Amino acid sequence: MKEVLTPLEMRAVDKNTEYNNIPTLVLMENAGASIAHYIVNKYPDKKKISIYSGKGGNGGDGFVIARHLLNYGYHIHLYLLTRPENINNNDSKINWESIKIISETNKNLKVYKITDSTQLKPDNSDIIIDAILGTGVNGKIRQPTAKAIDTINYSPAIRISVDVPSGLDPETGAVHDKSVIAHETLTLHKAKTGLLSAEEKYVGHVEVLDIGIPRVSEEYVGEGDLLKLSTPRVNSHKGENGSVLIIGSNPDYIGAVIFAAQACTSQSIDLIYIVAPESSANLIKQYNPEFIVRSVPGNVLSMNGYEVIEPLISKVDSILIGSGAGLDDKTRELFNHILCKTDKPVIIDADALKLVDRENIKKGNVIVTPHAFEFKKFFDCELPDKFDDRIDMVCKLAKEYNTIILLKGVVDIIASPDDYKLNRTGNQGMTVGGTGDILAGLTTAISTKNSLFEAAYIACFILGVAGDKALDNYGFNYSSNDILKLI
Repeated sequence: MKEVLTPLEMRAVDKNTEYNNIPTLVLMENAGASIAHYIVNKYPDKKKISIYSGKGGNGGDGFVIARHLLNYGYHIHLYLLTRPENINNNDSKINWESIKIISETNKNLKVYKITDSTQLKPDNSDIIIDAILGTGVNGKIRQPTAKAIDTINYSPAIRISVDVPSGLDPETGAVHDKSVIAHETLTLHKAKTGLLSAEEKYVGHVEVLDIGIPRVSEEYVGEGDLLKLSTPRVNSHKGENGSVLIIGSNPDYIGAVIFAAQACTSQSIDLIYIVAPESSANLIKQYNPEFIVRSVPGNVLSMNGYEVIEPLISKVDSILIGSGAGLDDKTRELFNHILCKTDKPVIIDADALKLVDRENIKKGNVIVTPHAFEFKKFFDCELPDKFDDRIDMVCKLAKEYNTIILLKGVVDIIASPDDYKLNRTGNQGMTVGGTGDILAGLTTAISTKNSLFEAAYIACFILGVAGDKALDNYGFNYSSNDILKLI
């Protein structure tokens, strides 16, 4: 698992933690408590502290810090840089209500509601805690936040930022307007990418604090990972929201291509091209007029069809090969030729796993989607019985072949050359025919707008959740069509 996260990845981890039944309110409490304990241990004699809080989750961390430091005898001046009714994070609202009560009973807490920059005066505290923006920076900084940042920077106090100095881009480390210049940055759970690339003068000493997020929230796919999915832009045009090419089918397995293509439609894909032998193509056309079907001569896919396929490859974002394609040697030649000729993302599924040369998957643009038996045949090795050993093997092979491996199982293992994810959604009823084709289609569709690794593990999660809903609705008497309706 990564030691450094982008802001989006951190939001996904937070939401996954909630998905795993740990409320975000608990995470905010842990964050504030961890920072307070850090200050108590490092600065026991600097008792006068100012906390500047914004309206989001970072501000809520500031409220919790204040509450904990009061218990250690610190004198706190808390500056809320908005009207209380504008606090936009539910957990922060709860902690604000607590602060209001405490401020009425504890003389060591002074609360100031700042709505105008003229209300801010020079600050001579021992320590200033910046809990204003965190990872929520977005363009030019408005008042009174801009004045608060100046006030913090002009102070002789020790300046401590919560998670990310306010004003610093948490992803890139750039400062687009102005930023708190922190002596220390206490970042939560994992370091953020911007902290590593920022100028040291802005972030100071960076300390990573544990806030109780369990390993499962990163290791396993969850609802938070759906935040990574792109949605169509309001002003987008046809073709800008993804286009795919599915190459497969022979007369005996027409349904495989159709299931894959229907899965693509569930992800708002603009254009779905299908290339199939002429004996299959006419039947495929009848299922959905949205599919753009091209036929190639004969009953099996072969190099005779490459002149049809080649211009389509240049038009699309991602390619799926193998769905119902059969095992003819002519198809083997075609699939290997495609892999050698294109740099577009290629998802290798079903029959293609028995046809392609694994030396041809090393270009870094491939996802392979085997179940255990296909994995054994494709990589010519036995899967270990112990699950942890399986993870190690899949990760090792993903690195060796510079590819994404999606190993389907009771718990799916999805590995990239430098990371892995696990997926536990789904159930034993999903052995029904067509589910693998749906997964391949989902993966292909998502790969048009996300990384191949994200596409593979998000597709697993979506399919498994739909399968679990189908089980709830129909028992084990559900079909692949039922799953498609629930995606």
